[in-house]
This record gives sequence, structure tokens and C-alpha cells, in this order.
Amino acid sequence: MDQRRTPVLEAIEKFREGDSYTFALPGHRFGQKLDDRTVSVLSRGAFEADVITAKAVVSEAEELMADAVGARHAVFTTCGSSISMHTAMLTVIGPGKRVLVDRNVHKSVVASLILSGADPVWLRPRWDHENQIAHPASAEDVEEALRREPNAAAVLMITPTEYGTGADVRGIARLCHRRGIPLLVDEAWGAHFPFHPDLPTAAVHAGADLAIQSLHKADGGLCQASMILLGSDRVDPVDLRRQLDLITTTSPSALVYGSIDGFRRRMVSDGRQLLDHALGRINHLRARLHKIPGLEVLDETIIGHDSVAEWDPFKLSVDVSGLGISGYQAKDWMSGRERLVMQLGDARRVVCSLTYSDTEVALERLADAFERLAAEPPAPDRPAPAVPPLHELDLEQAMNPREAWFARTDQVTDPAGRISAEMISPYPPGVPVILPGERFNAEVVDYLRAGVASGMTLPDATDPSMKTFRVVQERS
Repeated sequence: MDQRRTPVLEAIEKFREGDSYTFALPGHRFGQKLDDRTVSVLSRGAFEADVITAKAVVSEAEELMADAVGARHAVFTTCGSSISMHTAMLTVIGPGKRVLVDRNVHKSVVASLILSGADPVWLRPRWDHENQIAHPASAEDVEEALRREPNAAAVLMITPTEYGTGADVRGIARLCHRRGIPLLVDEAWGAHFPFHPDLPTAAVHAGADLAIQSLHKADGGLCQASMILLGSDRVDPVDLRRQLDLITTTSPSALVYGSIDGFRRRMVSDGRQLLDHALGRINHLRARLHKIPGLEVLDETIIGHDSVAEWDPFKLSVDVSGLGISGYQAKDWMSGRERLVMQLGDARRVVCSLTYSDTEVALERLADAFERLAAEPPAPDRPAPAVPPLHELDLEQAMNPREAWFARTDQVTDPAGRISAEMISPYPPGVPVILPGERFNAEVVDYLRAGVASGMTLPDATDPSMKTFRVVQERS
């Protein structure tokens, strides 16, 4: 295939150069009557490129993407990877079906369970006591779960994690395929993996039947740019598109489609070189940070640690607890003092999501900021949350997530022992601490309240202050 082509960009360009006038969508008429304020912030070009008829050529762009990354099919979505995840899950599961799910899930997976009515069987992540982070479940964990759940309809893994640690996708895929069930992989951070050998193995190359990727996370897509890759014939592509049509917009953004199209062309033509240079800059940055007293930097030595099969070098995870502060405080300090926005902060560390677009100047600025933080750390201004042992966060799934979500509810101050009717997800990374249908225990309640006091953000909680919690109403 001619990978120099960009069908979506070409369609936008052709419409703009022609003599056409539309009495259909979009109503802004390509920005003809925009006010100066909107133009100054968003640019007129964004509106001029909002050509909805460009969606007619998306199938061509999808074929080019599938060819470029070695997938059987590619399906673009413009409502983010949340819609991609809903689509994938609805394709392979349904009401009453059981699905093995890596518990280190993004909230979109939980929403998919609520939409589908499926019953999750949780694969507990491996807890790294030394680093106090959760790694993906191992292939052995999946094998044991499949023995216990012989009727499971699918397996869903999340890899790599927000901290860059990756699962043994190849080994887990073999286990699934022996039983004739599909493996789904939430590979949100990995759209660039197929284009460089020093990055984690692309999920579809390792045997995944479906992989969901976010083009705006580590790559060149606009926000909400996402795609679903099919790696085998175990999932019907017609059924996949049927499920997508059920839940997605009928007015997709040509700008989002175009950004995916352009990313693919750039990666095919220049990706190896771009990623080579980026890895060189990132390796230099990591080596510099390793020398700073008080900081601990996660690196490739994490591979082989428990269940970690691969590692994403574009994730910069820096433990700042040696400075006497939490990651939450360091994240706020970086934003307020240095005007640098971190991907996330947690009880011990900050994580930066690095990309091939980060210049040497930008990474030098980041290194300088870490040196200033270590040289003069701020006085602790909040209590550091104590992260409980992982087994204390392993909660009983006492009720189907969909049933709990739609149940009659109470708002209570002491939820221990009660069944949750809400999802509470520190964000970022958006991994729920408790899900609808799980039973609260005192440790989770204490952890969430301590987290809020430390700076944890809980955007989906019914009461973000954690004074009260929504629970399923008990029968009298």
C-alpha cells in the first residue's frame, strides 16, 4: 500500500480548495463568522478543517493503518479510548457473561461492564512492596484464573501501566487461544510501539485479538483520537463496527480523524528516526536524574521483577519520598513553581509522560527543575497517605456492577461492610479504588480519606471530600 497517502487530510484539502458550499453540517460554515476572540485562541484553521464529509474516506485510512502496524483491521474512533473500550467489550461479552479483567483497570472498563451487564472476575495485580506500585497480573495468574473460570468469555489486560510496566502479553495470549477465547489489551500508551524495536512489543504482534490505543497520549493525535486494532479472526470486524455504531457519535470530528491519518504517515516515513532520537534524549535525562540525591528513578532493571515482562522507557517515574514529601506535593510544586505539568502524582512519586515531541530544551528544563526540587525541597504541607498492603484493597465483588449502579442507594458516612453503588477513581490515572458492586472495608475508606487530605483528586465520586459515600440500599 502507498503509505505516503493521507486520505482524510487529502479529503479535507480537496473540499477546502473546491468551489463547494454546504447547507448541511457543520453550521459554523468553516468559521466564516467567527469572532476575534475565538480565532485568537482556537485559530480559524481548526474550523476550516472541520469537514464532516471527510469521514467518507476513513475506511481507506484505516486500511493504511492496519497495514502499517501489522494488524488485520484498524477501526478509528473520535470519542476517546473510552468509546473504543466500550465497543471492544460489548463485542465479546454481554449480560451474564464472565470476563477475566486485570483489576488495575481504567474507569472506562468499569463503565463497559455496567453497559454490558457482564460479570467481572478480577485478576489481582502483583503488588511491588519495594516500589509500592501495582504491576499487571502474570501469565501464571491468568492460567490459574482460567482453571477456576472455565466458562470465561474473554480476558482483558491493561499494559503497560501508568508507571510503564508491561505484562507478558504473548504468554497470556497463548493461554487464551488454547481455550478459544479472545484476549483484549488496553494498550492506551502504545500506538508508537510497532515503529521501534526498543519499545515494548505491540500487543497485536504478541497475539492480542483486540488492542485499544489512545493516539493523544504518547503520539501525534488530538485529544479523543483512538483506534481499535484487530489482530486475529477471533473477533468479527462487522460485529465490532455494529457495536461502535450503537454508542458513538454520528458527527465525528474530521480533525481527530486527520490527526490519526497524519500520525500514521509520519511514523511510517520518519518514526524509527524520531523515536531513536527521543530515546537518546530520554536516556540522557534518566542518567542525569539518577545522580540526584534523594530521587529514585524507575528504569529497565524493573524487567523481570515479579510479573514485569516489558518496560516503557517513555514513562519517567521518579520517587521523591527521599525528600520527605509526597508525589502529590511534588506535582503541585512542579506546576506552581516551575510551570511544569506532571502526568500524575501519588503517595511517593511523580510520573512524566514523555514523547518523541519533547525537545532537548524541554527535557533540560525538566532536569533542572528536579535538581532544584532536590536541592531545596518544600517543607511538607500535608500528611503523606499510607498505602495499605494490596491485599487490604482486594475487595469482595458482592454484586454485579450494573445491578449495583442502578440499585436504590443511600449516602452514608461509614460505608464499611456496605456495597458500593459508585466508582471512585483517583485521577490520574483513573484506576478505581472501589467499583460498583464491591464491598467497602475500613482500609479502603481510610486510604481514600487520607488520599484526599494529601491532594488526591477524585472526580467521579459523588462526594469528592470523602465525607460520605454512595452505597446500595439495604433491604429491610
